[in-house]
Amino acid sequence: MPGEAHSSTSKGRRSTSSRKATPSLLADSFAEALERQPPKPGRAVQSASVDWRYRAPHEAYGRSGYSQVSNEFLSEVLAVLIARHGMSPVQSAVLVFCMGRQREGVLKITHVKIASHLGVERANVTRALSTLEGWHMVQRRANSVIVVNPLICFKGNGDVQEKVLGQLRQDARAALKKHFPQMRDDEVREAAQERFPELRPPATPKPRTRQLAFGDNDSEGQAC
Repeated sequence: MPGEAHSSTSKGRRSTSSRKATPSLLADSFAEALERQPPKPGRAVQSASVDWRYRAPHEAYGRSGYSQVSNEFLSEVLAVLIARHGMSPVQSAVLVFCMGRQREGVLKITHVKIASHLGVERANVTRALSTLEGWHMVQRRANSVIVVNPLICFKGNGDVQEKVLGQLRQDARAALKKHFPQMRDDEVREAAQERFPELRPPATPKPRTRQLAFGDNDSEGQAC
């Protein structure tokens, strides 16, 4: 009867109870019935209930939350380039700063403010951004806007990332069409794959046999 909780007996018969039918009781009784005897094939199921549990939220230092970062980029590209001096300290610092400050792949900041935050010369930040842009890790836009490649780091859900990536790829095709109107559509599609946001990391240097010893004399020391 409506308003009553139903549960299955060991023989599959239904018995009624005077307990009030709440969602939790229905879910428990249904789960218990399935443990004892699953529904017979071909037999219509009158009702079903599903229990769910929410995941605990991620904990992150600070108030800006966290971003989705490509593990492969961190381990196979960035870490190796830093260790083998394929990226300078300033280039690495500027990239990590932009990755940490971006929201939906974008941050608006001047070169002067980045330099002030990192404690380096503005000219070094400008040169670092130019190199990072050549590797398709970032892209500079007008009005002090910097776009971090969404393929390596993105703060936002997958739907937003897909929308941003689609727009960046559309912009690449539109730019090619504008500057090279004679190109065929298939040539535009192929050429667009070589443009931002497709990652173009630098060639990885060979393993280092000697590394900088961080001592008082700043001399080269034998690698461990």
